[in-house]
Amino acid sequence: MQKKIIALAIASALTAPALAFADATVYGQANLSVDIVNDGMANSARTNQLNSNTSRLGVKGSEDLGGGLSAIAQMEGTVTLDNAGAVSLMFNRNTFLGLSSTTLGTAVAGEHDTPYKMATRNLDLFADGIADNRGNQSTSPTFGGTPMMGGGQDIRPGNVIAYISPAMSGFTVAAATAFGAESATATAGNNTKGSIYSLAGMYDQGPFYAALAYQTIKFGDTNTGSLGGVVNDKTSAFKVGGSYTMNAFAVNAVIERITNTTASTGTDLKNTNVYLAGKLNITSADDVKLAFTKRGSQTGLANDAKQYTVGYDHSLSKATSVYALYTKLTQNSTAPGASADPSALSLGIKHSF
Repeated sequence: MQKKIIALAIASALTAPALAFADATVYGQANLSVDIVNDGMANSARTNQLNSNTSRLGVKGSEDLGGGLSAIAQMEGTVTLDNAGAVSLMFNRNTFLGLSSTTLGTAVAGEHDTPYKMATRNLDLFADGIADNRGNQSTSPTFGGTPMMGGGQDIRPGNVIAYISPAMSGFTVAAATAFGAESATATAGNNTKGSIYSLAGMYDQGPFYAALAYQTIKFGDTNTGSLGGVVNDKTSAFKVGGSYTMNAFAVNAVIERITNTTASTGTDLKNTNVYLAGKLNITSADDVKLAFTKRGSQTGLANDAKQYTVGYDHSLSKATSVYALYTKLTQNSTAPGASADPSALSLGIKHSF
């Protein structure tokens, strides 16, 4: 009840018509860690960091329209808990308006994770922290510069129209596209627009979870908004992932193939990334976790990297947990920033509401 009262107060401050969403709810996550980081350089240096790990705040609501149809809305943003002087990013996460049908599925428009990202983010046992399997998602500057899984494909673009089917015997399909060139200059008529197409199929039934996903991003001219870049260059990716849970033990795996195409030369740079992880429930409140991530070398290059992580979680309640982890990153000599093989010990607390 308190969440609904707070949500309605926020909605009222934003716009009076939002009061129609009587089921509005405030939700979020606060995740802070003390990270003791060794930069892994020849003359190694250790730094102590307090990091906010994808802490966020959001409000979501729905209105029953009858016949199994509902209007839905969500606004979510990042909160920087570790630095009062930093600017929290209001509504920079999944923020959308849409319609949801119990029989036909859900369609939304706004800023939203692509189906490619949605397909396997639930398989990352150390998500939203210094050992996130995407590498460059970390707020630690030492670990945040090294991309691992995803290769720039795990994104949340704006101007998205997405569809998610209802579950059919455990199987769900998701598809999305994004418009480019919304911030083009006055000469937009002569410019090439960028585009995103993303598709995923997910199966979730009993102890098994499996996912297939494909995505392609084509870049437009530099002055055509968030999808601007080197015109007609393209990046595409395909991946398969899954998990199996048996009693107190779970195993997760993802393998993906990424192709970056340079239009001017027709050159393709390809690489294969792998993620393997396992979790053991020692008690109902205690988990031990292991993970291995490998970014494969691109065609003709020796720029692979590996990350090893071990961690321990302890639940204080359904909403609050504490955790500890150790992670080590090693890079081939030609990889970006490869003179460093950093490591970190992270001690944190997470509260969800």
